[in-house]
Amino acid sequence: MARNLPRSRTVTFHRACAVVWAVSFVPALLWWSQSIWFVIVASVYANVKSDWGAAEAADDSGVLERLDRIEALLTGREGPS
Repeated sequence: MARNLPRSRTVTFHRACAVVWAVSFVPALLWWSQSIWFVIVASVYANVKSDWGAAEAADDSGVLERLDRIEALLTGREGPS
């Protein structure tokens, strides 16, 4: 999902999600004892979001490609296409 967005839009998206969850803090406290479904949805969302974020952080292919280009420039050899 966030993979297709430009970097600035990706950051904006994640910050917006953080704001939405911060704003939902008060309703969460009010509904916590009354709604198990709210807790289930919040927990599942948190797990999915953290796993997605971990996968994004672990995907270093872009960094490796950039490092290969930098190394090619520094050593004077032809870089990968």
